Amino acid sequence: MKSMPFFSSSAKENPKNRFWSRSIWAIFIYGLTLSISTQMLYSQLALYLKYELKIGESRIALMDGFVEFVSYLVRICAGILSDYLRNRRLLMIVGCAILCLIKPIFAMTSSAVQVLWAEIAERLANGIQACPRDALIADQGPKKRLAAAFGLFKSLKTTGALLGAIASTAILHWSNYKILFWCAGIPALIAMRVLLCIDERLPKTRLRRTNPFQKKYLKSLDKRFWIILLLAGICELSHFGESLLILRTSAIVSPRLAGITAVFMCLGPALLSYPLGSAADRCGKIQILKLCLWLSIFSYLFMLDTNSPAIMFVGVFVLGGQQASLQSIFLSMIGECVNERLRATAIGLFYSLMGLSYMTASGICGQLWENHGHKYAFFYAMSICFLGLAALKFFPKTLRELQLLH
Repeated sequence: MKSMPFFSSSAKENPKNRFWSRSIWAIFIYGLTLSISTQMLYSQLALYLKYELKIGESRIALMDGFVEFVSYLVRICAGILSDYLRNRRLLMIVGCAILCLIKPIFAMTSSAVQVLWAEIAERLANGIQACPRDALIADQGPKKRLAAAFGLFKSLKTTGALLGAIASTAILHWSNYKILFWCAGIPALIAMRVLLCIDERLPKTRLRRTNPFQKKYLKSLDKRFWIILLLAGICELSHFGESLLILRTSAIVSPRLAGITAVFMCLGPALLSYPLGSAADRCGKIQILKLCLWLSIFSYLFMLDTNSPAIMFVGVFVLGGQQASLQSIFLSMIGECVNERLRATAIGLFYSLMGLSYMTASGICGQLWENHGHKYAFFYAMSICFLGLAALKFFPKTLRELQLLH
């Protein structure tokens, strides 16, 4: 049976135009400014929980994994609603508005329970806008450069996170956590203003709301899509919470300077995501996936038994870069192999699986870290990376088909 066309982007691609459209750039800048706000909060939140509220590492890791799972789980609903309404920007506006309102609430918290509820609300809002945003990139991005588009978005988004981490370290140096959490709401307001500049134009034939779960559309959720999800889930099981890396750095440098770990965690994606995404479009996505897994293994080896801040920061830099690149490549695969009427739903399924894997890995690594030491958590993560490399050899025929997507 003849399958649906895999490239059905609504944007008309001009082969002579090597630059991104104005709307795509607006999405990129929106991601950058919103990321500044998010990282101003999360680059210091683990330290706030540990040193101000006296919460242990296992509880911090469990909270980190749980709220990320909540964020990823809600993305299924947001994706389905986005596909049905045919209006991705509307959900982005709703999610961003909630983010603008929730950031100052962290300044009013005084217990771990209050922080947890605030994190859940913040992650729910982030989940609402994430799937429509990524689906809009797949809709309007050049079909032969989707990995580069997602890579550039990730690079700019993590550049925003880098700026947010630097800003949070500076604010905390001169002030306190409460002032920092209040200031984190300012970039979110700027992101809302940029979001209103995004132009989501659809042809008249696609303005009518139709059921996206018709058989002719569901056929694009074929074997390749589920193998992409399986591979992505395995790779994500090797990624535990950034909070643990910050705590690891706090054992090497002053706890008040440990937040700079988030700077290097953001610098990696900012510098590596776009080059690796472009390489995936040119050289084949599976080859770059393998490269990313090997980079992950080497980064954990760097951080395994070092007392050098420089080596620790190099390991964090490499780890952050490969993690972001893996996600960008998987998103580009989904954007290419799933019919555009189901893209947001497919991306929602992807994010939900990522959240489940991330929560599982964070819980396992948190327990290993607290009960046996950080080395066991790193050994676990490296073993999962080797499992991912083995999985890339387990589906040779299907992977050859995926290679043709570049």
